[in-house]
Amino acid sequence: MRDSAVNIQRFTGKALEATLDTAGPIHERLVTLADALVEVSRAADQYADGGDPAIFAEVVDGVARGWDDVLALARLIRPEDPELLATIAHGSSFAVQAKAAPAYGLTVGPFASSAEAQAAADRIGTVERVSSEAPFVVRVGTYADRAAGEAAVTALSVKGFSGLLAEEQRFTFSRSGPAPDDELWSEPESVFDTWGSARRVAVAPDAKWVVTGSDDGTVAVFTGDGVLRSLPRFHAGVAHLTFSDDGAWVMGGGITLVNFILPEGVGIGVPVRLPSPATQILYVPAANYFAAVAAADGEVVIAGRAPDGVPLGGPFPIRKPGNGGALAANGAGEMYFAWSESGATEIDVLNMAGDRQVQGVMRLPGTVSRLVVSRDGAHGAVMTDQGVYRFGPHAPDPSSTLKRIGDPVREIAIDAEGTLYLLTQTKITAFSGSGETLWSSQLVDGRRLVIAARPVVLDGAERLLTFSPSGDVEDLETRGTVQDIAASPDGKRIAVLAEGRRAQIFKLP
Repeated sequence: MRDSAVNIQRFTGKALEATLDTAGPIHERLVTLADALVEVSRAADQYADGGDPAIFAEVVDGVARGWDDVLALARLIRPEDPELLATIAHGSSFAVQAKAAPAYGLTVGPFASSAEAQAAADRIGTVERVSSEAPFVVRVGTYADRAAGEAAVTALSVKGFSGLLAEEQRFTFSRSGPAPDDELWSEPESVFDTWGSARRVAVAPDAKWVVTGSDDGTVAVFTGDGVLRSLPRFHAGVAHLTFSDDGAWVMGGGITLVNFILPEGVGIGVPVRLPSPATQILYVPAANYFAAVAAADGEVVIAGRAPDGVPLGGPFPIRKPGNGGALAANGAGEMYFAWSESGATEIDVLNMAGDRQVQGVMRLPGTVSRLVVSRDGAHGAVMTDQGVYRFGPHAPDPSSTLKRIGDPVREIAIDAEGTLYLLTQTKITAFSGSGETLWSSQLVDGRRLVIAARPVVLDGAERLLTFSPSGDVEDLETRGTVQDIAASPDGKRIAVLAEGRRAQIFKLP
């Protein structure tokens, strides 16, 4: 609401400045519109201060009057720009109604302290809220008519409390016209508190399940609207959580990885025990299995499990000499893996949905830190300490397609169309499949990059940005310091974990 108020003030200032030296009916209509929007801005700021429904009703009425003024101005000017006319028709099609009706609020107090008010609430039983700031009162309930309120006062007197019944206005709001999905997608479709001090989050397709992991080893399984279904437990903190494409299974853990069936949260199959904490987990579509990689004592180990936790046969576990280790998969069941030894990186591929044989892909300089492959398998990229390189995984000779894009960055990612994204502290840059720069956008402190239906960037501790195919930026309305971000396997949802305790689910356009 505060942001809306600022935008309105900026608009009205420009409108009044543009009409300062003009006169006539258009001037009068613009001034009328600007003056009305000043009142909307004032009410928006007031509502942001206290969340009073009566003030929100003023905002609603002011917006409706503003659209009436816009339509009156359009009738006077008769604009011919089809885009402008479509925008006016679209915006004015949304209608919100505020309806006020009398209600009766019952309170007890004031008390000397918050603790005393809470003690009174415990004695009363079910209450609406307890004030955390002076005056410390207990809101017992709200009643549609005076008779019901007086009956509640009588019931309180039996418990030794003297309640105050006061008449007030209760507002209800309704919306008509088309659902404003295009306008509201940047707001979370659900927000709920998670379990304990969570550090990781994952979300299933259609947000059927949301799973969080905590430092104490707790994995909490929620429905998409926040209903807790199960609480499986590890002996150590949860560093990774990954869903299968159908959302029925999740693999999670750290040094030890377990497959869980949902929603029961029951660990199933044989746990994966690695020589060190896993650096990456992924699900391989089509071949239908999970893979995890870890490196320790000069050896890279890659383990594989079926969704139900059954160990996969040869060639798993895959062991390679060296260090590093990175995984990527396409939609056809091919898993690419990279490891480094003596200052060079090797990339191999395994198709468990095909011949189940490990095949060499290419060799390049440097120690690997990241490997990505597009869903169709036509585009790939790898980052080593020598730079970021693009290559064609399915080319007859992939090494002949190797092209250096730039220096090492914080993160790289690739989308389904093969667009490569490079994230540095100060910008995100998109490259086409041929290596040409498509667009670049400045950042304050780029920290994380996640690919969903569009790229999502954590810029600083709290600001989450999304980018359209042409590079237009939108803010997701996150709340609080962000600990983790995850995309659903179908790319339609983003799950954000904030403050270690709050999950926020967004549906991307």
